[in-house]
Amino acid sequence: MRTKMGKRPPKIFYLMNRAYAALARAADRRTKAEADLSLAQHGVLFALTLEDGLTVSALAKMLSMGKPSVSGMVDRLAARNLVRRQKSAEDGRVVRVFMKDKGVAVVARTNPVVKQMNAELLAPFSEDEQEVIRRFLKHVAENAEEVLAVKTPQKEGEDA
Repeated sequence: MRTKMGKRPPKIFYLMNRAYAALARAADRRTKAEADLSLAQHGVLFALTLEDGLTVSALAKMLSMGKPSVSGMVDRLAARNLVRRQKSAEDGRVVRVFMKDKGVAVVARTNPVVKQMNAELLAPFSEDEQEVIRRFLKHVAENAEEVLAVKTPQKEGEDA
């Protein structure tokens, strides 16, 4: 399959997988150097700066991770006095996660590093190209499930 210009279309899955793996490795090294946190742990703290008191389930959904993984990260962050768990007053089965002062300080220190990483990644591109990149990544994040859903073949004789 070729494009109108006679070129092969980009191998999006391959390129995105390589880009994600390289980006995650490099960012993980940098967040560990800055704050002794994994990239995923930083993600939990950052999510709590957006909305403190999230449940583990809500954090898992927000970060596109499994609940057991997020629960383990919350345990490690709590052991470092960065977050605290608190049972919900409305439903004792629900546990909410809150930032502690030390966690707020870590995010305040690491957010400029994350902004710098974003700036470094986007530096080679014009503003217009950066907007296309943003739109593409947002499209993938918001539509991947729908676009790539398993299509059930229509049986012979069924109406469309």
